[in-house]
Amino acid sequence: MQNIHALASSYRDNDGFVFKQNNIIYRLIKPSYFPHYDLLISSKLYSELTNAGRLIAHEEINAHSLNIVENCKVILPIQIPFISYPYEWSFDMWRDAAIVTLKIAIQSLQKEMILKDATPFNIQFYNGRPVFIDTLSFEKYELDKPWVAYRQFCESFLAPLLLMHYGHRDLGKMLQIYPDGIPLEIVKTLLPLKAKFNIQVYLHIWLQARVSKKNVNNNNVVKAFSKQKLLTLLNGLLILVSNLEQQQQKSVWDDYYSETILGNEYLSSKKILFEKFISSISFKTAIDLGANDGYFSLLLKDSATNIIATDFDSNCINELYTRLRKEKIKNILPLVNVLNAPSPAIGWANTERNSMTERLRSDLVCSLALVHHLAIACNVPLQLIAKWMHGMAHYLVIEFVPKSDEKVIQLLKNREDIFDDYNIDNFKNIFSNYFEIMLEEKIGSTNRILFLMKKVNETVTN
Repeated sequence: MQNIHALASSYRDNDGFVFKQNNIIYRLIKPSYFPHYDLLISSKLYSELTNAGRLIAHEEINAHSLNIVENCKVILPIQIPFISYPYEWSFDMWRDAAIVTLKIAIQSLQKEMILKDATPFNIQFYNGRPVFIDTLSFEKYELDKPWVAYRQFCESFLAPLLLMHYGHRDLGKMLQIYPDGIPLEIVKTLLPLKAKFNIQVYLHIWLQARVSKKNVNNNNVVKAFSKQKLLTLLNGLLILVSNLEQQQQKSVWDDYYSETILGNEYLSSKKILFEKFISSISFKTAIDLGANDGYFSLLLKDSATNIIATDFDSNCINELYTRLRKEKIKNILPLVNVLNAPSPAIGWANTERNSMTERLRSDLVCSLALVHHLAIACNVPLQLIAKWMHGMAHYLVIEFVPKSDEKVIQLLKNREDIFDDYNIDNFKNIFSNYFEIMLEEKIGSTNRILFLMKKVNETVTN
């Protein structure tokens, strides 16, 4: 193909690929996929799925307008504001993504089509809900053929969900290590014995692992698998997944703002200051680092078109997601990330999936009650914190918590205080190398200080 190159994450499909031109994402469709694409459109499966919000909508583009001379089709999908990865989702996000994938597979069969891919990387969260983004994953259904993506679904979707259901809520992060799916032999060893006595779990994990192992290097003829059996399989998976719930494990951060932090006077004073600061600037996108339950992210929802709320605590992020879903708030994307060790770049040549740091770009970054955790609990120097945040945003609302604060005293309680440079003067000196301090005010009766800063060496229009 002339003048265009597939994105690093789009090398696996021989029928087409995703590419970027002028910072816009397109998808190229090769002639080998035309019959499947034509059926997707003519069967009205595409319109039904897009109208239901399950498949990302697109428009067809004249390939010659992009200087593409080959015989191909080009589609322009709705642009996703922020690309997230499954290992950054909370439990309910995983489950909703799995459910929409299964519903698409069932709906496709009704139009004589089938999903050839069932990886969670084909799902993104857009307008508050999971949406399938790989238009080329649909192909004509062949009578009596089994679902080619069945094992992929079990290893990539069902396995993480079962591990989170029976084990720990953060075990979905294992997909970061096994991006093509967690091997079922490994899943078996991590699930408790009681899981084996669930007939559905046994069939999809234990039995499938045994059959797959038996068939290694064995070229058996594939037995006929009727359409009715396939529908029964898909509906059984849908029931199983829909009934899974997150393992309930209390976190010390669950009630951070409501119970464990300095009282209502602090929170109300901070809210007033925060709203004053953000009202003085113009922004469309925002990132809330250490968002907890999303209290301050929600204060941004009427000012920003897109907000990323990220925290390491998956309990808090899951509660925020369920609230956003219930209240139909569409412009906040909650994600799980350990900020002192954010999602790395993974996949082929470490270019297939970008790191969280590479993806975090915004007009405004909020860092509230966070710096002392990074600097003291995680030993990250203030210099590195300032440099990291400088790469993210035009504006920064950041809270400094001094050593005299009870939360910092707790952090230092069982360790040596080696943080001589952790003080307000040094904080201001270091951050002033990267940001211009626009506003600073003490928060209520505490010694905590809230700052509004603007990135230096860059013109920003208020």
